[in-house]
Amino acid sequence: MSLSRRSLLVAAGATAPLLLTRPALAAPPDLATPDGWLSWIAAHRNGLGLVLDDGRGNHLTHRADSAQPLASAVKVLHLAAYADAVETGRLDPRELVRVGDWERYYVPTDGGAHAASLRHLGVPTGETGLHAADPEHRVALDDVVAVMILFSDSAAPDLLRDRLGADAVIRAAAVRGWPDADVRSLCAEYLFLALPETAPPAGLPVAARRAWGFALERRHRDDPALRQEVLRRMRSGLPRYPEQVSWASTTAAGSAARLAAVHSALSSGGGLAREHLERPLAGSPPPGVAGVGLKGGSLPGVLTSGISVRRTDGSLGWGALLSHGDISAEQLSAGDPGLPLLLAIEDPRWRDRLMAALGG
Repeated sequence: MSLSRRSLLVAAGATAPLLLTRPALAAPPDLATPDGWLSWIAAHRNGLGLVLDDGRGNHLTHRADSAQPLASAVKVLHLAAYADAVETGRLDPRELVRVGDWERYYVPTDGGAHAASLRHLGVPTGETGLHAADPEHRVALDDVVAVMILFSDSAAPDLLRDRLGADAVIRAAAVRGWPDADVRSLCAEYLFLALPETAPPAGLPVAARRAWGFALERRHRDDPALRQEVLRRMRSGLPRYPEQVSWASTTAAGSAARLAAVHSALSSGGGLAREHLERPLAGSPPPGVAGVGLKGGSLPGVLTSGISVRRTDGSLGWGALLSHGDISAEQLSAGDPGLPLLLAIEDPRWRDRLMAALGG
């Protein structure tokens, strides 16, 4: 998902007191606002995983080790593996990637993220606006990684993982505090939704589901006819939202503690990964903040985010929020999961209100 940069930056620099106002019972919480998040959290404590460390001695945790759907927040692991591969010389960020090869992993269930990525990189699109007009067009590998973070392009992480191997992504996670990360094919998981007949049997163990997904991804990567069939079926639309919510509950999962550990490690380690994570909010950081690294995600019924806040005094705040459950399509489209994280790290008054909402 693409978070609201304006709301995050305004929140980070807020000085006026933040008042918790409860909306009318009939109105769902507005997850684009701080008050909306407090209301949602107070009513859905069992659907939230949270870890916060403000870097100044204050901590907050709630269901920190409970596994929940990660959505696109998992892409921080692919970024870490990419940064490791560049550092060791395995990948060259200046390498020119054929857009058609990148798009072999693309399933158009991303709310326009890939189309936005192409526009940002100046790649002309075809009649549908979903794919490059010329698959022979080349873009720098580092630019593909940039739009994976900036617009949450979902073909980029599979391109990276397929080139480096899933073990490389798992190792990159492990050395940063996340052992045994649930690294899957995003392409395949989307195909399970768009083409239900390709989905594995219900209840299949995660390792077997992962292997099933990698095999399906290879079919999609190598078979133009299958990619055309996906587009044909997509024109008929996806399953209804309740069915999408059920599907999202079966996608890759992890804990807030593990996700937060990776963000802390990448921010404190500096380098290419931190540069990519901080770039989306680099325009006008609030006073005293040198950089905000952020990667959020959304799936039906799921809003997630990991964050780091690097200050000019050398301190580092970090955290992760995983929300899952009663989140409508309307809330999903506007929800800002990075907002409560940034506020709780930077504003002690709001952190106290968040603690109260959690029943603390």
